[in-house]
Amino acid sequence: ITSQLRAALIGSKKIKAVNYNIDTYKKKIYIYGIAQNEAERDEVTKEAKQILDVEDVITSIFLVDDLRVVKK
Repeated sequence: ITSQLRAALIGSKKIKAVNYNIDTYKKKIYIYGIAQNEAERDEVTKEAKQILDVEDVITSIFLVDDLRVVKK
């Protein structure tokens, strides 16, 4: 399952695949990473849900904008 998702992310032009770590345990996919925008985050989740035999997708994906430090 992990290999299938990794291949889908690498093949997608909308997703920067190196920004994500993927773990699979008992047919559940855990995705950790940093998305460039909300569209990329949604695309990663959509790709994961399309894989056969996946029961659940748990994401911990932050947006780049949420991680920026605001200087005063």
